[in-house]
Amino acid sequence: MTSAVEVAAGAATTGRSARVRVRLFAGAAAAAGTEERLLDVPAEGTGVPTVEDLRRTLVAEHPALGPVLEVATVLVGEVAAEGDAALVVGPQDPAAPPVVDVLPPFAGG
Repeated sequence: MTSAVEVAAGAATTGRSARVRVRLFAGAAAAAGTEERLLDVPAEGTGVPTVEDLRRTLVAEHPALGPVLEVATVLVGEVAAEGDAALVVGPQDPAAPPVVDVLPPFAGG
């Protein structure tokens, strides 16, 4: 939920955006051509950047990620987050941007 949450205190913020460290795994990394990105995520409407804003930003830069992001789990600070969840700070280094992990479905054991 985006009410009463703070944009990551350690993230560089400008206006209605936040800088996050995005780690991409498996098929997400393959689709983006990278395993990690430092990304500025602008907010759309709420004033606080959300997981959905992150998805839009990633797809704008890496269109092949679109289908992967539709089924991927997004972790914000190691907690699964839905589209309207804010990119918020958790227990981490306050000087570092928040970490967001993108985990596509996987099989195996």
